[in-house]
Amino acid sequence: MSEGNLKVISSDGQEFQIDHDIAKQSKLFRSYFDGEYFHTIDYYIIIQQTVLVKIQDSFDESIKLAFTDASILKSVIDFCEHHKNDPEAEISDDDDDDDDNDNIKIPKKDVQQVKQRKPVSEWDRAFIQRFSIRDGSLFDIIAAANYLDIPILLNTICKSVIYLIKGKTSAEIKEIFKIAEVLNETTTSST
Repeated sequence: MSEGNLKVISSDGQEFQIDHDIAKQSKLFRSYFDGEYFHTIDYYIIIQQTVLVKIQDSFDESIKLAFTDASILKSVIDFCEHHKNDPEAEISDDDDDDDDNDNIKIPKKDVQQVKQRKPVSEWDRAFIQRFSIRDGSLFDIIAAANYLDIPILLNTICKSVIYLIKGKTSAEIKEIFKIAEVLNETTTSST
């Protein structure tokens, strides 16, 4: 596999060329570069009974994302490009999940980050503010960070959500996340 670019196709069909060094911030893409999925043709990666990505013909060297549209993928790429030189963005072999072990394993780096409680940077805050709870884009970026397994992005978003609800009452949190509206819409549509 080449050390150049990875072709990633969003769920709505847009192609993106992602630099190898940026793509490796994703554990999913890193495993692709490391050859774990290189010999498969039309292989589906299934996580929690949801098709995550379809690895295209290995000669094509592309990954089609099943549930990440172009606007969210572009945002993920922007975030990873901005953080490409951050030490937190590096994924070490110690961070890999051990699927053979039933015990929950928290990478040492994550524990250290929680202990340090680093504030969210101005750039990251502006990045997160591009997404909205109302239109669901905040949850789309969270899902993409989780599915693509990009720890620094997921941690940044989660910290931002924590700061958003910290010190709020349950009524205020319901208002922030529009929980009452969703419940009312669901109740109305099911009757």
